[in-house]
This record gives sequence, structure tokens and C-alpha cells, in this order.
Amino acid sequence: MSFRVLFRQMSSVAANRSIEGPIAQRITTKIHSTFPDLSHFAIFNDSYKHSGHHGIQDAENKIESHFRLEIVSGLFQGKPLPARHRMVYKTLQDELNDGVHALQLITRTPEEHAKKQNQ
Repeated sequence: MSFRVLFRQMSSVAANRSIEGPIAQRITTKIHSTFPDLSHFAIFNDSYKHSGHHGIQDAENKIESHFRLEIVSGLFQGKPLPARHRMVYKTLQDELNDGVHALQLITRTPEEHAKKQNQ
């Protein structure tokens, strides 16, 4: 199995940008087990971009509330975008119920990803 995980983190990264928190780690683990043929996976914690927004101000979880995921898997083959996103939402339902406010998703097949990389 070949996959690449991109980390946007250094030791001095603020907690609300970290991808080493418990929710980010659960997301990473679940994506890897649901999509065992991953050829690309990246997770970004974008919570810092939303810390002052209405609706998040009173939330318990402000540090791991907004994530952006890039997932490339053959399991998306032949599925329209809404079906792909439902697959991811189903996988991460516990995290969505546990304080993740938003997921931004890029879901591609390996062929779509290769084509995008060559543009």
C-alpha cells in the first residue's frame, strides 16, 4: 500500500492548527481503515480560520472544529460527488457528533487525482 500523508505542522504550530490532536488522529485512523487503498491523504486543521465565527464562539470544541481532507481512493470510482461525501460523513459520524463543526472534502479517484496533478 502506498499513501502519502501531508502534515502542515511544526513544533511551534498553535493548538488550533494542529493535526496531532485526538480528533485529528481519530479522523486519520478511520479514513485509513475505511479506504485501505489510499493513494493520497491529507488532513488540515482549519479551526483557526473560524474561531470568531457566530455559532462556534460558545462551542466546547474550538481547537479541532474545522477540518479539510483530501482523499484519493479507488473506492470512489463510479460514484458521484454527493455519494463520495456521504461515505466520508458516515465514516466520521462520531467525530461530527463529538464537536467537529465542518468538513471540507476533496474526494477523487486515483485517475482524477493524476489528471489534476498534471494540469
